[in-house]
Amino acid sequence: MALLTPLRLIQFRAGYNVVVHAAMEHGLFAKHGLRVDVEYTPGSLYLSEALRAGKFHIGHTGADDVIADVEDHSSSDLFLFMGLHSGLLSLVSAPEIRDVESLRGKELAVDARRSGFVFILERTLRAADFTPEDYKLVEVGGWESRFLALLQGKYAATLLTPPFIGQSLAAGCHLLARGDKMIPVYQATGGAASRAWAKQNAETLVSYIRAYVEATEWCFDRRNRKACLELLAKHNGIGGAAAAQTLDALLDPEYGLYPKAELNLPGIAAALELRAEMGYLGRPLPPVEKYVDLSYYRGAVSSA
Repeated sequence: MALLTPLRLIQFRAGYNVVVHAAMEHGLFAKHGLRVDVEYTPGSLYLSEALRAGKFHIGHTGADDVIADVEDHSSSDLFLFMGLHSGLLSLVSAPEIRDVESLRGKELAVDARRSGFVFILERTLRAADFTPEDYKLVEVGGWESRFLALLQGKYAATLLTPPFIGQSLAAGCHLLARGDKMIPVYQATGGAASRAWAKQNAETLVSYIRAYVEATEWCFDRRNRKACLELLAKHNGIGGAAAAQTLDALLDPEYGLYPKAELNLPGIAAALELRAEMGYLGRPLPPVEKYVDLSYYRGAVSSA
């Protein structure tokens, strides 16, 4: 049997990792000659720094995290090569907070202050006539860290993804706004890598994309629903109705995972516009092509 090429992946803990778990445990990475080792990041800044430093080959992170890294570090050669989803996120509040207006004067948990989904949160607050002085953003880290902090009563609200949304609501928290209502067009999490690494390991990256797309299609196949639920139970600690609701959200054709893992270019343009709107990017806006390279994705799907 041929040796498998090792690949180090870093990602957040979240329900959308069901695709990676499916590829690992049902032989789809191995089918394409890969042995993928996964680690979880405490936050987006760590993930970007680790990718830049070569500690990992591939990361699953927000498009705006890549934009921020490229803009903030002249040495950064990070880029996006595929898309996972448009957000799958919702603004969730503590049990005593029942509407956005009640967030006035409160502390809100975010991953990072200058990148990621924080600008979606700020746009939502400003649309409700909040000024920056009307709230305080506190950097807490990734989805799981913010979920736990919310349940512990440390913050008034935060953005979450499945399964943390459902778990929070079950604990008495409230859904204040869903991501597609806060920003209808957006590229959220995508696949990212260093351009230098990708150039030297093009075949490996193409194989990864091909395996990931195949695993995504596998998850969308209704015949594999039971297996997907088992993966959510194993890796996210949820079962029964909670797992079913999480999987339904992930596989929602309008709101969930991208069935072909293709980058949402208008969504990246929206991320650039939002970043400029919040004062963290100058105009005229850089072209979307500054942050992406579609050649690897095209190579993967054309030869699949």
